[in-house]
Amino acid sequence: MKKCIIGLDIGGTAIKGALFADTGALTVRDEIASRHGSGAPGFMDSVCEFVMTLSRRRPVGAVGLGIAGVLDPDRATLIESPNMPELPGYPLKAELEKRLRCPVIIENDANAAALGELKAGTGRGHENFIFFTLGTGIGSGLILNSRLWRGEQGRAGEFGHVTVYPGGEPCGCGKRGCLEAHSSGTAIVRMAAAAARQSGGTVLRAYADTPGDLTPELIYRHARAGDEICLDIFKSMARGLATAIAGVHTLLDICTFIVGGGVSGAYDLFCPMVLKEVDQRVFCSSRGRVRLLKAHLGNDAGVYGASYAARQAFTPEPNGRIV
Repeated sequence: MKKCIIGLDIGGTAIKGALFADTGALTVRDEIASRHGSGAPGFMDSVCEFVMTLSRRRPVGAVGLGIAGVLDPDRATLIESPNMPELPGYPLKAELEKRLRCPVIIENDANAAALGELKAGTGRGHENFIFFTLGTGIGSGLILNSRLWRGEQGRAGEFGHVTVYPGGEPCGCGKRGCLEAHSSGTAIVRMAAAAARQSGGTVLRAYADTPGDLTPELIYRHARAGDEICLDIFKSMARGLATAIAGVHTLLDICTFIVGGGVSGAYDLFCPMVLKEVDQRVFCSSRGRVRLLKAHLGNDAGVYGASYAARQAFTPEPNGRIV
């Protein structure tokens, strides 16, 4: 019997997973709640049980696991993890391989999603691009010459932490003025809450006492309906995004940027804003060449990418290179 590949995407609230046949086709998909407060052993139990459920007792050739955080250069241990504080320093790869009795490949979740879009999504046919998610924060992965580029320490492609406004809003990473602090879903809600308190000429005023009810989707709907303050919030978000895109384009001559994540639901609104701003920040010869595309795989990008990383390690290319 041919062995299947399992791809997992470890998030703060859920663990998404899928079984891929030896042909690469997704055959089973499921998700479970992340088990918080149970420590590393509880996490291990939930992952291993989930793998067994997905495999349906079929032989597993390899497991790919995408997880938010900074990995060591060997991608065997988490150094930092915002969603799983019990895991940094834990021998994650070694313990999973011992319990699952198969190779385990661990990758940063945004890198895995970029790889998924390269192999099965919008990135197909594009040799060079940055994939980034607009959600609570901004995660990203960098593809160069059709390969995932990790950098010297495995931290390449941190698009969300490019400085777009020196001395700007504080970011969760400890710096100020990062793209994430100005263009993420969290930033959009923060700007809307401030506008609700200060401006009477907007529907946001109704949320002055209940800012917790504000969401990027709600602000998008009001912007589409013509609320000027909500439109200005998206214009501000787009300026930050354009500044980062123009900087990366100028440095690397990358023309393709692929956006996913929850806020990408407002793509039709902010994409023209971003591209107009980008054209004001790049060389004249580059104007009109930069593309901002919408991701195709949605929430499944991570499981696709994790499975491809595992498959590549399990069956390396003839030249011995691994993605």
